[in-house]
Amino acid sequence: MIVTQLNPDTPPTGTDLSIVNAARKSFGRRSEWDIDQTYLGDGNMTDPVRTLKDKDKRLLEFLARGMTADDFEAFLDSVDEATKVDFCEPEVDPVVELLWQWRNTPTHDTPFNHGFFSFEVKAPIFVARHLVKHEYLIMSEYSRRYITDDVEFYTPEVWRKAAADVKQGSSSEAVDKELLNEAYPDSQYFVDAECYYNDLLAIGVAPEQARMVLPQSLMTSWTWSGTLGAFANMCKLRLSPDTQYETRLVAQAVYEELKKQFPVSAPLLVEGVI
Repeated sequence: MIVTQLNPDTPPTGTDLSIVNAARKSFGRRSEWDIDQTYLGDGNMTDPVRTLKDKDKRLLEFLARGMTADDFEAFLDSVDEATKVDFCEPEVDPVVELLWQWRNTPTHDTPFNHGFFSFEVKAPIFVARHLVKHEYLIMSEYSRRYITDDVEFYTPEVWRKAAADVKQGSSSEAVDKELLNEAYPDSQYFVDAECYYNDLLAIGVAPEQARMVLPQSLMTSWTWSGTLGAFANMCKLRLSPDTQYETRLVAQAVYEELKKQFPVSAPLLVEGVI
């Protein structure tokens, strides 16, 4: 079973307001929460509810998008007008030029990297190798150079067919169970792999070599730490429908925690600014 949870030793740090104030630091300014409380009578008040001021929400949108809302509206109007222009030379297509302008508009990511997360993840090796590629995320992984027990394998609930329209990835269609049982009697495969591994250890083979007989379905675990910005970038890429399903499970669990801590900032970074 794939498990992704917050590291109990390292709670998340930062809030949407701390991101705002990191951005305002350049100007020597700070903002504060809007506090909403309701009087219940008899001297009682509801618990205070903290929300960002509208101006601070707009600031976060600007940081994530690279332009103000007014600039964005003007950009969309320019694209709309450009689609109505007749042109003869494809290399000077005004729509293409505007889209390149949008693609090359710099965002302002630095303030989002003042929030920090640390996760504990348990997943098969092939998922870990997919996720280790992301920059600025520190991974400390369980090592079978030192540990030889707790051998556990991952088996998917459904074996998916290859996607017909992409070089990698899978479709939503399942492989026929009878064909699968003939090609891959998984329970026996795992028993054999673990037996080979234990036999090699028993005759004195070093763990760092004995582990070579274990398949990529072997479960591993790691501590995974980084900033809000780095994890948001991972989620933006790995929540894509063409990302491997097992990898998306980890990314989705991470994203849910990002949204709890940064309900405004995280969706702007992962889903984009509307």
